[in-house]
Amino acid sequence: MIVPKERDVGPMPEALRRRLVRLAYRYLGSVTDAEDVVQEASIKLLASEGVRDREAWLARVVTNAALDRLRQLKARRETYIGPWLPEPVIEAESPSDRELDISFAVMRTLETLSPLERAAFFLHDLFGMDFETVGETLDRSPAAVRKLASRARQAVKEGRPRFAARPADVERLLMAIGAAVQSDSVDALAATLAEDIELISDGGGKVIAALRVLHGPMEVANFLMHIARKQPDGGWRFGPAQVNGGAGMLISSEVGLDTVMAIDLDTEGRVAAVYLVRNPEKLAHVVGS
Repeated sequence: MIVPKERDVGPMPEALRRRLVRLAYRYLGSVTDAEDVVQEASIKLLASEGVRDREAWLARVVTNAALDRLRQLKARRETYIGPWLPEPVIEAESPSDRELDISFAVMRTLETLSPLERAAFFLHDLFGMDFETVGETLDRSPAAVRKLASRARQAVKEGRPRFAARPADVERLLMAIGAAVQSDSVDALAATLAEDIELISDGGGKVIAALRVLHGPMEVANFLMHIARKQPDGGWRFGPAQVNGGAGMLISSEVGLDTVMAIDLDTEGRVAAVYLVRNPEKLAHVVGS
């Protein structure tokens, strides 16, 4: 399970630790890296004295550590094969902290922002720091971080026209895919998809996946049918799951977990986006949970 289990974290309450993990994940897109960053911050907290506002102090430490790690990951991201998606976060229930939205749609929007834009936005809007404090943290002037936060805020606002799916929505899509394969007709499946639908498949060059973002009902429907036809021996196994804040599905074969799928809906309830995480490195923490 990705949401950390209750455990003794010394002076850091578990609710705060979870919030900080989500903050770090919004920078890094990696559950493992986010956990590591927060653990390092916890150790620093234990060694520090006179910390008055623990949450604000930890948010600053986590932010600086995440920015350092992003610099280290820059070359890897630039040479990544195919579309990039964050590691899926599998949760037992819907998170209560909606401000720290980690849906795939929001995470993809955040990826278009610079690290400093994200940091200014997170620290000011989500953790309530004034721009003077944010500026000190990022070594920028208050006016500069105000502009950074404003650009990030606008981008996130414009990038949120989609809605999280319910379990019934995911099941309905899977049934439509199955019916399309049985009838060998793509039309009915395409009719369930939004006109501006996109499909993002992340294989990282390690497994078969689309090497670009697919657009439009017919292209996406044909791709989904193609995948469904390639059933492994023993068939596919489906397990409903809460994925990045919305309903999703764990798709496995006899060998093990193959794909984590999530979808978004448009205002009319049609499927507006399909996310398929297949890179084995990004599924390792799910398998081991």
